[in-house]
Amino acid sequence: MTAPDATLQKETATVAVPDTGRDRAPALDGLRALAALLVIAIHVGIYTGQVASSWLGIGEGGPLGPVISRFTVGVPIFFVLSGLLLYRPYANAARDGRARPSASRYLWHRVLRIFPVYWAVTMVALLWFGRDTLESVWPTLRALLLLHIYEHDPIPLGITQTWSLATEVAFYAVLPLLAWGLHPLLRRGRTGAVFAVLAAVEAVTLVTVVATHVPSAGPYPLAQLWLPEYAGYFAAGIGLAVLASRVQDPPAFVRRPWLCWGVALAAYVLVSTPLTGTTARYPTVAEALWEHGLYLVVAVALVAPLALADGSRGPAALLRRPVPAWLGRISYGLFLWHMVVVEGWLRITGQKVGTAEFAVLFPVTVALTVVLAALSHYLIELPARRLRSRAPLRPVPQPAAP
Repeated sequence: MTAPDATLQKETATVAVPDTGRDRAPALDGLRALAALLVIAIHVGIYTGQVASSWLGIGEGGPLGPVISRFTVGVPIFFVLSGLLLYRPYANAARDGRARPSASRYLWHRVLRIFPVYWAVTMVALLWFGRDTLESVWPTLRALLLLHIYEHDPIPLGITQTWSLATEVAFYAVLPLLAWGLHPLLRRGRTGAVFAVLAAVEAVTLVTVVATHVPSAGPYPLAQLWLPEYAGYFAAGIGLAVLASRVQDPPAFVRRPWLCWGVALAAYVLVSTPLTGTTARYPTVAEALWEHGLYLVVAVALVAPLALADGSRGPAALLRRPVPAWLGRISYGLFLWHMVVVEGWLRITGQKVGTAEFAVLFPVTVALTVVLAALSHYLIELPARRLRSRAPLRPVPQPAAP
């Protein structure tokens, strides 16, 4: 991956949507739909020249740039949701004094959730935009196995956004190990120790952010796309899962969801100022730290009232409506297909990057992506989930808590 490619991938960050399994929360599904629309908007903004991008040589951007340039906040929103939803079964098991859920079953579910649709989209992208990649075995395997963030070669067109999927898959692999360490603490009621561990994870992220943004690291080092750079967001989601499993009466602040969302809006306004730099260049250490902290505030303030408080009023009442909830359920497909649509539309219409109209490309991308996402959801995702029953169902045996 070259430095300019890393620029686009960092700016157009998104991520795969976690599978909630049982106990679906329609409001959380609706939030994923909102985050998916933010992701599509930032991609279209970059490809239409509205958002400044060093990768595209756009130094100024358009009039919409100041508004949508930080829609990359979809990354921490999705990562916090992922930590919350994937750790929730572990937190509930510890609360009830049960053994940890089976790691093999969990990993099998992750494979079925991620790879069938991803492989379909990747092959479409390679056949349409990356025939040269298909001529070599390793570049093709690297793309199919989500190893493309660990080498400097560019990610093929149409799936450039999947760097964040590779980062999320790394979290999937680490989560059972983290759950193994946290489980005995939670069963003994030592939530303070659990949050100390999660604070240490956040500290790792802060150290990594500093290390990947010091001048000696150079612009766009590979490590700025790896899990440690984003682990703090996952840790925040895990912390929310722990609180949701144990707090019967959430804090008054959380019970006022519009106030929480107001805090998220204020943090978003701040992250859109020069405090966090500009998307036209790689940020400094201070700018990157401000960006991380404010994104964390935005994501947690949006997710916390949906996860901890009454899910029937405030923003939850809007997000749980049938349309946003359904869009949330197909949002993994929205994530995967929308860059194929953007790249394909420009090729079909003969337009160059930076010349298309945002007012045209955005609704076209949303409409076509929804169709493709729905088709892949019903034809690939749901059939793949039926294979879950073949996974081992036994929990991990553990001694009873003292």
